[in-house]
Amino acid sequence: MQKKMTAPDQSLPGQEPITTFTLFWLFLLIILWATNAVVVKIAVRDIPPLWAAFLRFFPALPFIACFIKLNGSGFSVTGKDVLRISILAFLMVFQIYSFNLGSQYTTGGRVTLFIFSYPLFVPILAPIFIKEEKFEPKNIVGSVIAFIGLIVALRSNISGISNSTFKGDIIELISCVTLSIIIVYNKRLVKMINKWRVIFWEFFIGVILFFLGAIIFEEFQIHQVQPDAWLALIFQSMVISVFCFMSWQYLIARHNSSSVSVFFFLTPLMGMIIAVLILNEAFDPGLIIGCMFVGAGIFIVNRTPRH
Repeated sequence: MQKKMTAPDQSLPGQEPITTFTLFWLFLLIILWATNAVVVKIAVRDIPPLWAAFLRFFPALPFIACFIKLNGSGFSVTGKDVLRISILAFLMVFQIYSFNLGSQYTTGGRVTLFIFSYPLFVPILAPIFIKEEKFEPKNIVGSVIAFIGLIVALRSNISGISNSTFKGDIIELISCVTLSIIIVYNKRLVKMINKWRVIFWEFFIGVILFFLGAIIFEEFQIHQVQPDAWLALIFQSMVISVFCFMSWQYLIARHNSSSVSVFFFLTPLMGMIIAVLILNEAFDPGLIIGCMFVGAGIFIVNRTPRH
């Protein structure tokens, strides 16, 4: 029998306890997403942001469609559902575009720190839109601690010592807040619409928007793309857009969003290490301290007391 790690109220929908298997599943997602925040720099080095997003999500659609077909969930949605999912798709397009764009102007370690600060914002936003999730005083404590971490990470930019990454850092922080909104809105949507239909139509609409944006606003020199950039895109498409997104959709629909998000406090530090190993980035002690503060804040905000 699997050991229960947390104990939300099981009588409420989407509030099932986290089991040992789910815990290992979450840690795998942490590693993969931390890697994604680093390899995105390789992809957008040769491929413009909107084209990179289109080439990442378009190949993933058939796999998701096959899964839904085998799962028997179906694809039909109402007109109102299409409108609701379209809002989610627009948010996703903006978030992915800003994520790709920001990575061109900052380091892989900093991308990971800022984008994975999102678990800090989810518990603050969730109680506003999801009645089953309550705001707690610890959120203020955790937010202050994590904010100190972000200030530490931005210290050189704020002090004027260096502004080489400031533009990218701010764009990634905007992407982070948008991701938090997406998670909360998605959590609310899957209460009304089948979770697999949501992710399929979100991707379908998103792919169309990415393609139109890429055609209109960007130039793409495909012959200049190096093999490592194609490998990065394949990783983002198959591993992140298929496995990780569908895993997250499944977990967020079944569990308390704060309980799931708490484990991602490790991601900023892990991403920093991966950036050093893969991109040969300098090991920044200040960024490590910032990651530790952000991780501690995320842990405090999202921690669910055991009963």
